[in-house]
This record gives sequence, structure tokens and C-alpha cells, in this order.
Amino acid sequence: MKRTATILAAACIAAWAAPATAHAQSGPPGSSQESSSKPSSSQPPGGQDSSSKPSGQAKGTQPAPPAAPDGSDAISRRINNSAPAQHDVEVGLYYMKKEKYDAAVDRFAEAAKLMPDYALPYKLMGEAYEKKRFLPEARQAYQKYLACNISSKETEDIQKRVARLDGEIQDQEKRRAEATKQ
Repeated sequence: MKRTATILAAACIAAWAAPATAHAQSGPPGSSQESSSKPSSSQPPGGQDSSSKPSGQAKGTQPAPPAAPDGSDAISRRINNSAPAQHDVEVGLYYMKKEKYDAAVDRFAEAAKLMPDYALPYKLMGEAYEKKRFLPEARQAYQKYLACNISSKETEDIQKRVARLDGEIQDQEKRRAEATKQ
């Protein structure tokens, strides 16, 4: 259901952007394409005054760069990878519920690889590593989450987890050092 909503949202964005692109390419009403028989003295023969901007573009802003035909630009990658990354997160959550933490970590890692700036897979990966008691890996995943995340409430919670993990990791290292001495 969420994947359908994501696809629908992407289609809406594409439909919203397409008319603006077509309008910008065809020129404003009254341009040389629509009424080439009535040249205006205030407009050059190209139809569009060099000082005017295409409609829909705010004053003082640059138009968005065109998408790369092969989908290699950042926006195309985000659109193309968002649904698979969301799906990987959902499957990873399923594995977490089934307590299959290795499989969950794999799915969260795949989601993070598809969309490196998507914070949720890092948080969930940290939780899965914590369940497995892989504390350094959990701390690293949480730190990547903090690098991506912008929400202050969640950031504070994860920072507390990282501090707790730091303490637990130090305790583990002390126990290991004592065990090797004996």
C-alpha cells in the first residue's frame, strides 16, 4: 500500500512538472508560435522579451537544471530509488518483528545504499545491531543517522543511546581486558 502511494506521489510530481516544462518550452501566450502574423513592437522576433521570465519562476531564482536523460542526476536517482528503499525498510521491519536481525540489517543496509541521505534505515540498523549486541556497529549506525536526521526530538533520543552505548562498549572492553589477564 505504501509503495502504491509512493508511486502515485511520483506520478503526481511528474504530472505537475510536465506542464510547466512544456509551457516554458513553448513560450508565453502571444509568442511567435501562436501568432506569428502579429509581430509586436515591444518583443523581439523570437517572441519572448529577454528580460521576462517563464511563468511559474520566481523573480531572482534560476530555473531547475534539466534531468539527465539517463537518470544519473540526483533528483532522478532519488525518485527511482525511493520506492525500493522504502520497500527494503518495510521488509527489514518485518524481519525485526520475526527476530531475524541479520536479514533485517541486510535490508536496512540495502536501503541505505540506495538512498544514503535517508535517515530511517540507519536508525533501524542501529536497533537491530543492538538486539544482536553488536554495540560498536550499533553506535556507528546511530551516528550515521544523526548525520542525516534533522528532527530535534529523535536526535536527542539517539544521542542518549550513543552515550549509553559508549559506556557499555567501555565496560565490555574492561571485562575483556580482565578476562585476558587471568
